[in-house]
Amino acid sequence: MKTKSLLLAIAVSGITVSAFAQKSAVNTAKTDYDSYSALKSASPALAGPKIITAKEAVDKAVLHEKTASDPTAWTYKALIYADLATSDTTAKSATLAGEAVSALAKAKELDKEGKNKDNIAKVNNLLYINQFNAGKRFLDKSNFEGAYTEFAKGLDYAPGDTLLNYAAGISAMNGKDYPNAIKRFTELLPTNYSSLENVYSNLSVLYAAVKDTASAIRIAGEGAAKFPKSSDLATREIEFSLMTGKQKEVIEKITAQQTKEPTNKLYPFYLGIAYNSLEDNVKAEEAYKKAIELDPSYSDAYINIGGLIMNNGIVIFNKANKLATSKQTEYTLTMKKAQAEFDRALPYLTKAVELNPKSELALKNLKTYYSIKNNKVKVDEMDAKIKAL
Repeated sequence: MKTKSLLLAIAVSGITVSAFAQKSAVNTAKTDYDSYSALKSASPALAGPKIITAKEAVDKAVLHEKTASDPTAWTYKALIYADLATSDTTAKSATLAGEAVSALAKAKELDKEGKNKDNIAKVNNLLYINQFNAGKRFLDKSNFEGAYTEFAKGLDYAPGDTLLNYAAGISAMNGKDYPNAIKRFTELLPTNYSSLENVYSNLSVLYAAVKDTASAIRIAGEGAAKFPKSSDLATREIEFSLMTGKQKEVIEKITAQQTKEPTNKLYPFYLGIAYNSLEDNVKAEEAYKKAIELDPSYSDAYINIGGLIMNNGIVIFNKANKLATSKQTEYTLTMKKAQAEFDRALPYLTKAVELNPKSELALKNLKTYYSIKNNKVKVDEMDAKIKAL
């Protein structure tokens, strides 16, 4: 009896030691990882060996039947592998992150009581950092598709994270993946993201790129209202409105913006375009002259005012040619007015070419003037310059 009792005692003792040994592996992983976390910023050299021993211990713990269902073991495996992935800049990083993701799923499944929730949150944060770093590595190499994929994955660990959303949006935008860029930037609109002004600006451009000009105007307008000091957004709203024939509606906004920024040449220039489209040529000319006054080297303003005056002259010229032959006096007076307009346009036409000799429009406008004046030498000169472009 005594011998049998002793054997039972020994057997029981042996089982206890085996289970304890595996619990010890979990504790080793925990202790060494916690030491690593405390040391990694202050002393990376001392911290390095700690995470290696922690990894070795946790790998054993999650495989042993006694601790294979221990949520703490799986949580620490997820922590250790996620941390290793974050600090690794090689191809191994993705493999380590994959192990961390699998371990995290197991930890969540086993942790019914939520005792490891704080560490599980740390794993999520580490995986978020790892994905952000992975996205940045692709972005630095101008691999925009790869960058978008990694940044978007990061949102699995940090849903709604504004920095990741913005990075994903920028990557998609540069990669010409406009639908995903629009999606990511749109998700940022209800937030207080620090670069929200840029988000509105980029989003308006993206809508224009997919030919949704109505949305481009709407977003630019919303952004301009939210950021009234942003001349960029106000300008975009004006530009898109002019592009879609909303000249009448946008005049008031141009004038208001011009009052805010009286030295900005763009607003009188845009006002000139709007009035020109509405055939209010007097106001259009005044506006273009104001733009030139603000910037005497503004070639676009010279092109537009020169073209405007030339067109005035052409209208009068055509009117004269439609007169009956019996109205010679009226014809002479009307043609004289037309020629006066052409001559009035010439200084603007020549200045436009002088400021921008590679502008096809400026050269064609000047060629039209010389054609009307029957100056073949100058017409040929303009033709040569246009062909040279």
